[in-house]
Amino acid sequence: MSVELISKLREMTSAGIKDCNNALKEANNDLEKAVQILREKGIASAVKRADRSAKQGTVVAKISPDKKTGVLVEVNCETDFVAKTDNFKALVNNIANHVEKSNSNESILDQKYDDSQTVKDLITNAIATIGENIVLKRAVKFQSTGVVSSYVHGELGTLGVLVNFECSDEVAKSEKFQSLTKEIAMQIAAVSPSYVTRDQVPQEELAKEKEIYVKQLQEEGKPANIIEKIIVGKLDKYYSQVCLVEQPYMRDTTGKQKIQEIINQAGTGITVKEFARFKIGE
Repeated sequence: MSVELISKLREMTSAGIKDCNNALKEANNDLEKAVQILREKGIASAVKRADRSAKQGTVVAKISPDKKTGVLVEVNCETDFVAKTDNFKALVNNIANHVEKSNSNESILDQKYDDSQTVKDLITNAIATIGENIVLKRAVKFQSTGVVSSYVHGELGTLGVLVNFECSDEVAKSEKFQSLTKEIAMQIAAVSPSYVTRDQVPQEELAKEKEIYVKQLQEEGKPANIIEKIIVGKLDKYYSQVCLVEQPYMRDTTGKQKIQEIINQAGTGITVKEFARFKIGE
């Protein structure tokens, strides 16, 4: 098949190479007929819709029956009306199921969804059917030696959290731990930490914070030896905002109880290994 024909068809329709190739085969290299085929299938118009903004959508979490594997997927569309439809919900669930079965989080769009299409093809066909731009914004998969837990907020799933806990099988069976997994996921959803522990905070980020504090204190006329002591306290406060285990527990009205204390109370050897938080619009 002529590369020039494929190139010309792509220029005329903005469709992908694979779709153009298939259309030309079906049309026996008749360019006008190939354009018609792509339009009839909705592929040409679907590609053009991909330029439109997609700021609505939904977040879906999937946890395996043994709670050793979990995925979190965010798919965006243009309107909340479409986000509520069965077709869109089915698409998001199909993508989440694929991510759960996949061996890699890399290049998900290029992965084979089934024998006839990639994940990108699946979305392109959905765009043609639904009539709005649809974007797979992000997806993550955790595989755990302990337990993976999740929380999705609201019927539309505008916010979702996935948490990977390391713990023993014995601890995982306890009611205290099961309650803890829900509380930690909801804490992450409500307070939005950036890291689990302070040693995960990049040195560049710390350096910028210190620079800001130093300039503020210098402008206040504080002497150098006092500035160093004040910065220690300011950094502790900063860690309590961005690090999960150092955050005040949201249900403690006194603000004194830290998340690490809640974890310790649920059993021994419990560690939050990692988490993901997806919110529509962020």
